[in-house]
Amino acid sequence: MQYRSRFFTGLGIAFLVALLNGVSLTAFYPLFDALGDQGERFYIQLSKHERKLLQKAVLIHFYKVELPEQLTGQQLSDRDWKLYLIPEVPEKIREEQSKAVLDALKDPPASRFSAIDRFHLITVVKWKLKINESGYSPRMVIFTALTIVFPIYLLRLVFHLVSVRLIAGTGYMAIRDLRRDLYNRLHELPLNNFYKEKTGYLMSRIIHDVELVAAVISSNMRDAITNIFFILTHVLLLVYLNYKLLFISMLTVPIILSPVSLFSRKINKSTRRSQDLLAELSGVLQEDISGVRTVRSFAVEDWMTSKFRAKNERYTWRSFKELFYIRMGPNLVELMSSLVTIGIIALGAYFIDGVNFTGGEFFAFLLTLLFIIRPIIQLSGMFGKIAQAEAAGERIFELLDSKPDVVDPPAPRPLQKMTQGIEFRSVEFAYPGTDKKVLNGVSFSVKAGQTVALVGESGSGKSTMMDLMARFFDPTAGQILIDGVDIRESRIHDHRSRIGIVQQEVFLFHGTIRENITYGRPGYTVKDAERAARLASAHDFIERFPEGYETVVGERGVMLSGGQRQRISIARALLYNPEILILDEATSALDTESEQLVQKALDRLFRNRTTFVIAHRLSTIEKADLILVVSGGSIVDRGTHADLMQREGLYARLQQISREAMQDR
Repeated sequence: MQYRSRFFTGLGIAFLVALLNGVSLTAFYPLFDALGDQGERFYIQLSKHERKLLQKAVLIHFYKVELPEQLTGQQLSDRDWKLYLIPEVPEKIREEQSKAVLDALKDPPASRFSAIDRFHLITVVKWKLKINESGYSPRMVIFTALTIVFPIYLLRLVFHLVSVRLIAGTGYMAIRDLRRDLYNRLHELPLNNFYKEKTGYLMSRIIHDVELVAAVISSNMRDAITNIFFILTHVLLLVYLNYKLLFISMLTVPIILSPVSLFSRKINKSTRRSQDLLAELSGVLQEDISGVRTVRSFAVEDWMTSKFRAKNERYTWRSFKELFYIRMGPNLVELMSSLVTIGIIALGAYFIDGVNFTGGEFFAFLLTLLFIIRPIIQLSGMFGKIAQAEAAGERIFELLDSKPDVVDPPAPRPLQKMTQGIEFRSVEFAYPGTDKKVLNGVSFSVKAGQTVALVGESGSGKSTMMDLMARFFDPTAGQILIDGVDIRESRIHDHRSRIGIVQQEVFLFHGTIRENITYGRPGYTVKDAERAARLASAHDFIERFPEGYETVVGERGVMLSGGQRQRISIARALLYNPEILILDEATSALDTESEQLVQKALDRLFRNRTTFVIAHRLSTIEKADLILVVSGGSIVDRGTHADLMQREGLYARLQQISREAMQDR
């Protein structure tokens, strides 16, 4: 455990807080007895058992100390003899006798008393005799008790705050680490997980589920530990005050806690369903916000509103049921506790005898019992929260325990600058969870610095080949080699750091143009961003904005046109300066003017690097060094543009279709 010392220090201090609270309650014991006492002096009562222990200690002391002194000539008077005889109940032990017998309690022999009796003598009995020796008036006893209680409560408060800082702080740091591990795991998940799961589901696990667990292992865990220590220490005090009454009280504990077991399963089931509905609600909301242009363009606001309302109503009802179950258990526990308290008060009338169990002891017992009932009620409420956290934890660890399909090798090879080229060798691939091959026996070689174009129908496997190149997935069979070394022998981060990708759907982050160009590299300056933007033919339109490079582009870059976003993406790739460049349909959605500007920027980007181009507009790849024609997951033809046109195969037909489409625009 990373924070073990901090946590156990907090536990020790929490136990000390519970002890201090118990000590403060013992001060109320003489206070309650002194209330209503009309005598000039206050004398606290000793029980029969305490008198028996005291008499035994006095006799041992007499034969060890007083009798030898008598034999040496120091005679005891009758009055002195009486001081060593402990009176029977209900007579109280007054000042003079208390002072005389206190010497007998300085060091009772361990061989003559059990450990419990000896401890009782030198603590409780000695404390009572000290009170009687003082000869205080009842009013003075009350003021003294209150004077003692105040600094104890103050000290308890200080230690309580320290324990909160240590225990709750440990919980929050653990949650911080859990959220960090979840985020790291998110980056290791296979890409098809993101295709299958809604964004709202993943966000719900990292945010809402973690918050439920956080509540339990931070503040709730601190409260539970404090409450358990309170119960343990205060039960010991109740044992001393009246173990018989305590035993009767403990028989009612199963009755008090019965509502907890009744509702815990319902809470667990309701929480799991509630979190699923919250994830669905988040998913609908995320889709609505991300696709707001589509929603409005199709005028389906009412339909989306009704969809959201239905999810919201289901989640609201489920949340209400969850909260009802959570609250109902503790409320029933509190009701049962109140009934038990009434019964204890009734039993108190039977046990109070003024000697073995005084009125002050009963009120101290009742006050201590009430102190215990509060932690019991809080602990009963914890069961509901634990059930919530258990359901959330299952969802969290389902994500944490998922195995990434792309992992680093045990002994990764250091990355070297590519000098020879790239080779696909008999590569096959099927997406996880399916048996259908997307790629089948793909083999080709590319020299360093060449430009390779991939053409073919939609779904033929072009993008999948590049996903394998970037190690978003690993081949089911075969190898991808760079300079003769399998890319799986390098660290994933090192391999991807040599690759730049410009996609058709450019993703810009909410921030400034400068931040998007220098994304992930805060060391770059505005001048670096400007130099890359000039090469990407983006500087002119950026300068036309009032705030220039500090212009905020909005969510996903909605403040920019498609061509502008694409040129920002190219500027980002130019600044990144990768060895290998992948362009996936980078110009297919642009108008003619934007395409010309982007193509000009791409020509600069192609220089001195190995480039893979996937394009529907075949006019953009005619200058490629090698064109691979892909169909049905296999390479059916390859060569230069001129070679492929002469063969009049699939490539020639695709070129004809592309030109006809351009003429129709």
